[in-house]
Formats: sequence, C-alpha cells, structure tokens
Amino acid sequence: MTPARRVAAAVLLVALLPACAPEAVAEQGDATGALYRFFMIVAAVIFVAVAGLIGWSIVRYRDRGGSEEPPQVHTNLGLEITWFAIPTVIVVVLFFLSIDRLDTVNEEAPDPGVTVSVEGFQWGWLFTYDSGVTVQSLPDEPAEIVLPVGEPVAFMLESTDVIHSFYIPRLLMKRDVIPGRTNRIDVVLDEPGTYDGKCAEFCGLLHDRMDFSLSAVPGDEFEEWVDGQLDGSEGADGNG
Repeated sequence: MTPARRVAAAVLLVALLPACAPEAVAEQGDATGALYRFFMIVAAVIFVAVAGLIGWSIVRYRDRGGSEEPPQVHTNLGLEITWFAIPTVIVVVLFFLSIDRLDTVNEEAPDPGVTVSVEGFQWGWLFTYDSGVTVQSLPDEPAEIVLPVGEPVAFMLESTDVIHSFYIPRLLMKRDVIPGRTNRIDVVLDEPGTYDGKCAEFCGLLHDRMDFSLSAVPGDEFEEWVDGQLDGSEGADGNG
C-alpha cells in the first residue's frame, strides 16, 4: 500500500470511529454523544492537517543529493503566534462545549416522574422506588428494573461499603456511588428497550458479576408493572 493510500485509509478510519460509539437512549446521553462526535471531527481535521504537513515537508525538503543547505530561519513571529493561537482556540472551544454538556448531564428535574434510590453493596444493587417497590440484584440473580419512557427519572445513589459506579452504557452516563454521600443522576429515556447495567468501579472479588438490566417501557406498562409489584404478583425481587 502506498503512503498516500495509508493516509487515506487512516483518515477514513478516524471519520468512521464516531459511528462505533453506542447510540444513546436518553436525552442527556444524546448531548454526550454529540460532544463525542464533535471531538472526533476536530481530531480528524487536526490529524489530516498534521499528517499532510509532515508528508509535504518530507517531499519538499528531502535530501536531493549534493544540494546546498537551505537558508536557516531563526525566528518567525507570525508563524509562532499562529501555531500557539490555533491550539489555544481549539482547547478553549472544546472546554466551553464540555462545560455546556456537563450542565445538561447534571441538570436535575424539579419534579421527577419517578425517583429510584439505588444502594450499591458488595456485590449487588438495591433499587427502591418512590412508590414503595423494591428490586434487589445479586451476583447470581441479576435483576431487571423497569422505568417509563418520556418521564424524568431521578436516581439517588448511595453505597453501604466501598466505592461503586452506576453505569448503563446506552445512557452514555455513569456516576460514582460513594459511602456516606448521596449522588444524583437524572435521565429521560426516549427509546423503549432493555439495556444492560453494571458497576464500572472495581469493588472487590465479584465486581464483574455486579450486573442488572433496565427495561424502558411506555408509561401505562410501567404503571401496570408497579401495580403488579405492589400486589406481589411479580415476586418481591422484581425479577418476575
């Protein structure tokens, strides 16, 4: 493969990388995904510019044999200001975009439709809904929690022992679960489906089995599920 084709293949690979990121199923995750894609576009442009300049320099200034040493330039104030200003502007823009997305992700609904207290422990989760429903997930019995689509959901996160991390990859969000502290994360699910959840902070022997799943359903199905749990028809652990 020629150098030109290698560069073209690398550019194509970088351009396709954003498509490999998981598609968010929550409004807050959409903001994070958009930021990821923008970062990748900026990185691709920088890569092409740098690789192109390196390639041009190699060809333009290669040793042609017997040629005299070219004129030596000891300073170029305009060029130095330019290569200082460009990365500075890029970093500042990305910084403020990140702050804006962080505000979106950390925004708390004043009146969430559902509040779920999440208690992390070695090695499982206890989910307690504001309706009184409780769901417990254990290493050998990963549970499924059910939540409505289109309503603000607040997760109140606490730990009884060590630091855990509440992570549902398709939300493109995660939050540490810390002993003695309550962290909160709000989401609005916008797509029905079942999504895996796990602990993303190594917390001991059975960390890799600290799993659960989230089932996003329409509001009427969620109400039916809650009623079934309260009536005991689905089982106290919420696994059905």
